[in-house]
Amino acid sequence: MPHPQPVLFLNGTSSAGKTTMAKEFQRQWGEPTLYASIDSFIFMFPQHVLDDDEVRKQVLWPLIGAFNKSLPNIVECGFPVIIDYVMESHVWLEQCLDSLAGFDVYFVGVECPLEELERREKQRGDRQVGFARWQYDRVHQYGDYDLVIDTGTLTPDACASKLCNLLKSGIKPKAFERLRQEQTKAKPDNTTSHRK
Repeated sequence: MPHPQPVLFLNGTSSAGKTTMAKEFQRQWGEPTLYASIDSFIFMFPQHVLDDDEVRKQVLWPLIGAFNKSLPNIVECGFPVIIDYVMESHVWLEQCLDSLAGFDVYFVGVECPLEELERREKQRGDRQVGFARWQYDRVHQYGDYDLVIDTGTLTPDACASKLCNLLKSGIKPKAFERLRQEQTKAKPDNTTSHRK
């Protein structure tokens, strides 16, 4: 079995530029790299399901749980992996921390000013207006990253270069391990869970 490569786990709101950055990273990095997007799972549902707020709420939780559980299988392919994620729930964070235990995961915060997010959201036309504002204070509430990138001031090329430099630096990722330790302290007996 191939030895797993480092993982870049991008976390940011809708329209923050994660996809563009990830694609540019794939171009810049010197070997084949996998792009795992939470949206690729969500859009397995037809649009009429996603447009119905009540149905959407029912179907997204089990589907995102399946995405989180699939991550170690993707990483074990032996290629570098860049994950595109919107961390809206502490439950999802717990699932990702559990499923990616034992792998080198760089937790990267992808930030952008709210005004710019809303401008992009309207300009693109393929995003529900208001998502970025709703997500803005939720996705970065965990407060621990190995790297933070501001897409409001940097080009996609410069953002991808920062990711390349992070991997080339040889610095070991620490954010996921710190978050795991916090999770353990919060549940010292490991018998309680917030998962649904």
